Amino acid sequence: MDIRFGEFTDKALEQEFRSATMTREVRRLRIGLLTLMLFRIILIAFDFHNLPLEQAVGQFLPLRSSMLLLSLAILILPARPRFYTLRHVGIILLLTGVFAINGTGPLWSAEPQTPLGLSFMVTIIVTMNYVLLPTRLSWMVAWGVVASLCHLFIVLPLTGPTPLQTKMAMAMLLTANIAGAFITSQLSSLQRRDYLHLRQLERANRDLREREAVIAEQRDRLTQHVQALEEAQQRLLDTRDELVRAEKLAALGGMVAGVAHELNTPVGIALTAITHVEDGITELDQTVAAGKLTRSKLGEYQDMLRESAQLVHVNIARAAELVQSFKQVAVDQASEERRTFLLRQYIEEVLASLAPRLRREPHLISFDCPPDLEMDTYPGALFQVLTNLLMNAVIHAFEPGQRGAITLTGRALPDDRVELQFRDNGRGVSPDHLQRLFEPFFTTNRARGGSGLGLHIVYNLVTQSLKGRIGVTSVEGEGTCFTLTLPRHMPQAEVAATELEIA
Repeated sequence: MDIRFGEFTDKALEQEFRSATMTREVRRLRIGLLTLMLFRIILIAFDFHNLPLEQAVGQFLPLRSSMLLLSLAILILPARPRFYTLRHVGIILLLTGVFAINGTGPLWSAEPQTPLGLSFMVTIIVTMNYVLLPTRLSWMVAWGVVASLCHLFIVLPLTGPTPLQTKMAMAMLLTANIAGAFITSQLSSLQRRDYLHLRQLERANRDLREREAVIAEQRDRLTQHVQALEEAQQRLLDTRDELVRAEKLAALGGMVAGVAHELNTPVGIALTAITHVEDGITELDQTVAAGKLTRSKLGEYQDMLRESAQLVHVNIARAAELVQSFKQVAVDQASEERRTFLLRQYIEEVLASLAPRLRREPHLISFDCPPDLEMDTYPGALFQVLTNLLMNAVIHAFEPGQRGAITLTGRALPDDRVELQFRDNGRGVSPDHLQRLFEPFFTTNRARGGSGLGLHIVYNLVTQSLKGRIGVTSVEGEGTCFTLTLPRHMPQAEVAATELEIA
């Protein structure tokens, strides 16, 4: 089935998909609405604290209260197909109201507003259109574009922006619309492909049950005919039964393999651990009821529960890695405080934290960095950059079983900058793929765990959070080299911009 603009081209199939996933979609929407309502209540409190009472009660309270009532009305709509369009219309009205209150101040308020501050607020509202309160993709794109154009050509000129501020506002809104539309389109298409796969599995299960019914019926008829046969006929019947069982097991094995491809090993391990916990709790209940609970027995139960909980936590975390990677596309990983640290010592800490994973690989990992090279930046973002580059090399750079070398070199540059080179001697990257390495969802080795997001996250962290540059060179058969150029001491203006992004 074709998918266009995040929806099935077959209207009947699209309607079927909406009905099947409506409960889950409404649940996510209600969480977004509750978040928005809480934010509105906080804004009302800020209005009473920061504005004159007459202005807070007479101007802002009715507007914000109307948005709360509209949010509540959407929230209580039942999760039924006939309310699908009405719910989305309500969301569009809610977004329009939020835009009118927070993004059109110069049209109705005498309060001075900065061009970039107002543009940043509109960018947040446009992003919220894609992320927090999703509707149909075409509606989201249309609303985001219309809201952006209204801001750029109607509202923003009233604030008296400079040409540079106008360009910055256009860049923010363009980025929000493109990124929001692209990510929403990809997620929507992925959901529909998963739904198609589920329908195919269900159809295969129905066919399998029908075949099993036919086989069972034929077996019963054959059994009635062979009851009077001699030993040879009995052996033939036994042989036939074995063939039937083998066919059923083969079909079952194929189905299990398909399901196991989607529901991987960590989920199975976690389920086993939970079952073990349930059995332990049942045994504990019986021991308590019998009055045989001792301190040592209780300690054994505590150890079992602790180990099982750790096992569940580890394996569920492994299964959630891909979801976490999507979330990380927004590049909000630099949430920790900026601090001063020695680069060589920090690289050693990164390698030590990854040692349990790297010890399973045959590769030689080395680094060279002056011991007194100091940086004043965000270590959390740098940690994730180095981790992603290491894992990318381990997964993609070498053939299975190949023993390779990975080298990390750091040195000081003029103009208070630092250069980091991350090099491997693996298979290299073809020229066709080299230009796409930093694109989201691009990977050449998905079979070995590549999600296509690792290097995209690296690029965003280096250029946005660390305010640096990253380049890559590669020769097929000789290896790949990533070169990072970072400010050694982040300027105060850059710090303020980064902290704004983090907030």
